[in-house]
Amino acid sequence: MRATAWWLICQLAAATITGDREQFKYGVDDEDAELLVPEVISKYGYKVEDHTVITEDEYVLKMFRILPKQENIVRKKPVLLVHGLWNSSANFVLNGSNSLAFLLTLAGYDVWLANLRGTRYSKEHTKLPGNSKEYWNFSCHEIGYYDLPAMIDHVVKVSDSEKVFYVGYSQGTTVYFIMTSTRPEYNSKIALMIAITPANLWKRLRNPLLRIVQSLFQPGTNTILMITDVLNVFQFLPYNGNFLRIGRFLCHPDVKNNLCLQLVGLVAGQHVEGSNPRTALTYLGHYPQGTSVKQVLHIAQLISNGGKFRQFDYGHDGNLEKYGSWEPPAYNLTASTAPVVIYYGLNDLLVHPRDVQELSRKLPHVIATIPIADRKFNHVDFLLAKNVREVLYEKIVQTLEKFRAK
Repeated sequence: MRATAWWLICQLAAATITGDREQFKYGVDDEDAELLVPEVISKYGYKVEDHTVITEDEYVLKMFRILPKQENIVRKKPVLLVHGLWNSSANFVLNGSNSLAFLLTLAGYDVWLANLRGTRYSKEHTKLPGNSKEYWNFSCHEIGYYDLPAMIDHVVKVSDSEKVFYVGYSQGTTVYFIMTSTRPEYNSKIALMIAITPANLWKRLRNPLLRIVQSLFQPGTNTILMITDVLNVFQFLPYNGNFLRIGRFLCHPDVKNNLCLQLVGLVAGQHVEGSNPRTALTYLGHYPQGTSVKQVLHIAQLISNGGKFRQFDYGHDGNLEKYGSWEPPAYNLTASTAPVVIYYGLNDLLVHPRDVQELSRKLPHVIATIPIADRKFNHVDFLLAKNVREVLYEKIVQTLEKFRAK
């Protein structure tokens, strides 16, 4: 009996030591799951500024600017980091000292973190109540057409720079190409766009869930909007903290193949051995961050329409009233003339590598389309992988250095 108890104590101690070593190696701290983004930034020794931006359609957006640790450093060109769907600026600061935002700051860049409308940090409007149907009446189109230009204009003004570097993850690329397609004058304000797993064309679907979406969301999504109106449901998956509580119960970070990582693998691509369970649990403290039902429907439409990148589909009658045609207008990708570097994963179940290559061929100024060297890299590995600093983040810094003087 004593031998068994001693064995159990040794096993628990070994697991704790292993967990502590991984935590130190990958710079991940469990506490970060419960901190707000500005608190995370301050914790790692950086000063942070809170900026408020008001869009043309009067949405109030929050941006966070990270200041370098050395006060006398000469800062380089500003970098705007734009997050994915149901996420926020937390995407770029939750890998501890290995976070992309911190690495860019250490390299001397003026780092700005976006929070798109409807997310945890950007849920206000100058006139509309945050719980009203009118507030949530937006899709990806409005984010690309209004949010990004407002934030870019603010960054350019405050940083006193003619151009910005733009880094978008997943949906952060979707809204970027909407902006440059519909407001091409903003191409001149982009020094370089780095597209991380661009989510724009869905012609080839490997994920079973996406295939279900494709079969369900056929033309006529105005019916779905009518149903959600009746139910008085306008936002989708707002932040409430329950994911973290559930994750702590079901997905202990010292269990390397825990339930959370298995679920991530089913959705994004299996790569359990490449993920750090502590980082995954930390992200659950900042996920989901919310968005509108209409925005989710817009993504579903893009998935279901056979690879067409176009505006929101209101159905034949609604399109005729909104656009003057039965079909929604396609976004003109040839108008996106700013230089682009694309990084993508070969094991990404949400964004097919061949769709990324097709997008690359449609854009007029692609510098490089680069697969991640780790062939098992999936959609969330761009945020959670143990080796993401080596295989991606450091390469992004190097890429920006090449374009810094241009």
